Amino acid sequence: MSQNPLMEVELYAFTSASGEFLLTPHEFDVDLDGNLYTSLSIERNELALGAEAAKSALDLKLPPDGDLVRHLLATSLTGETTAITLRIARRDTWGDYWWLSGTRWMGRVLGVEIADDVARVRCESAQVSLKRIGLRRLYSRKCSHVLYSSACGASPITASAFVSNSSGRNVELDGGVPGSVSGGVAGGWLQTPEGARHMIVSDYGSGVELLYPVAIEPGTEVQLTVGCDHSTETCASRFGNLDNYGGFPAIPSKNPFSTGVF
Repeated sequence: MSQNPLMEVELYAFTSASGEFLLTPHEFDVDLDGNLYTSLSIERNELALGAEAAKSALDLKLPPDGDLVRHLLATSLTGETTAITLRIARRDTWGDYWWLSGTRWMGRVLGVEIADDVARVRCESAQVSLKRIGLRRLYSRKCSHVLYSSACGASPITASAFVSNSSGRNVELDGGVPGSVSGGVAGGWLQTPEGARHMIVSDYGSGVELLYPVAIEPGTEVQLTVGCDHSTETCASRFGNLDNYGGFPAIPSKNPFSTGVF
């Protein structure tokens, strides 16, 4: 930044229907008109200069064990949108009063990935979203609804279990995966008492494999939520929710432009 970091700071506001997070990447918290922006280690990519800055994609790196990352992982499973605003605040030269000098970037969170002890958050500019033509929903054979979202309408199927051991991405459960959800948790998630959700890749009888490594203390009670492979068979047999199925399984497999109509 060109200005003295003690006189000018960046402020990030992450807002969704279920939560709000006010953060600043600097070494001190910032109190702005009664709103406290908490200090957190955040790295971002370089944005374009001038009018092009607002159209640039924003990529952030932050610690993987924070409340914001857990919130973004949870909303990615439910389809909830998180808006993000990057503002600049300046301090008066004669006192300790902060004031907003402008908005640098606005958009929404596209997704979050965790790897190498860092969380990477991908964000899309609001200008790009507004200029996109057409509907966002995919036309596909399999259902495009986010599981348990309002569009899906299925009721969550859950079961509780106690952790006996965790190593890397594998979490062993006391007594194995409960029978009521055994064989169906792939694509679902494991939730800890603190509310953190970890996506389940597969189950192997005695435990589950998660999408990324996690450390959970033995004896911790966790909740397992059943997943979905977005097929008509699973929608009907597991959830009884075929009326809300969002896919188009009857799409013709033959392309009339390459094979002819008849």
